[in-house]
Amino acid sequence: GILLSMAALSTTQVRGANLIVNGDFETGTFFGWTEADQAGGIGSWYLSTPGANSPLSGYPTAPNALGSSFYAESDQYGAGCHILLQSFTLASPTTLTLSYQMFVNSQDGSYDTGTLDYTVSSNEFGQVDLLTGTATPFSTAPADIVQTFYSGNDSQASNPNPYTTYSYTLNNLAAGTYQLRFAEVDNQSFFQMGVDNVSLVAVPEPTTLALVGLSGLSLLLFRRQRK
Repeated sequence: GILLSMAALSTTQVRGANLIVNGDFETGTFFGWTEADQAGGIGSWYLSTPGANSPLSGYPTAPNALGSSFYAESDQYGAGCHILLQSFTLASPTTLTLSYQMFVNSQDGSYDTGTLDYTVSSNEFGQVDLLTGTATPFSTAPADIVQTFYSGNDSQASNPNPYTTYSYTLNNLAAGTYQLRFAEVDNQSFFQMGVDNVSLVAVPEPTTLALVGLSGLSLLLFRRQRK
C-alpha cells in the first residue's frame, strides 16, 4: 500500500499543476486573466452563473453539470470585440494538454472574416488561440498565432448551445512565454461566448514514468531480499 501511494505521488508531481490560474473562475473574479475590449465597442466579458440568462442581453444559456458557481461569458448590446487571455511561461520544451468547456451562441449566425475587428463589415465569430508572448490582444497576424483551436460559432438553430468539452495535445512546445486567448467579435446581433474549466497541464514524459515505475520495483525487490 505504501509503495503504491509513493508511486502515485511521484506521477502527480511529474504531471504538474495547472499552468492556468483561476481557470474555473471560482475566485468570483478575473484574477489571473487579462480582459481587453476594442476601443469604441460595447460590451465585455462578465462573470455569470451557469444556466443564468446572459448578463446584458438576457438570452438564455445552458446549465453545466461540471461547472460550479461561476464561468466567464461575453455579452453586449452593441458591436464590439472582446478578448480574455492569460500568459504562461515554459522553462523547457514541454508537451501540454489543453482542455476547456465552451459554448458560442451567435443570435445571427457566423460571419468569420478571420479579423478580430468589429469595424469590418459582417464580422461575428468566436476564436480560441495560442499566441506568442509578444502578440497584442487583437492580433490575427500569422506570426503571432502558434495554433488556433476554434473559430466560428456553434449552431444557431441549437441556441442556447450546451457546453462542449475541448481537449488538445500540444506536442513539445518550445521554452518561452505564450498567451492563451478566448476572443469574440460581433457586429450583426447579440453574441454570447461562455468559457469554464480551463486547464493547461504538462504531460508526463514516458521515460520519466518508466523511471518512477523502476524505482518502485527496485524498492520492492530490495525489501523482499532483506526479508
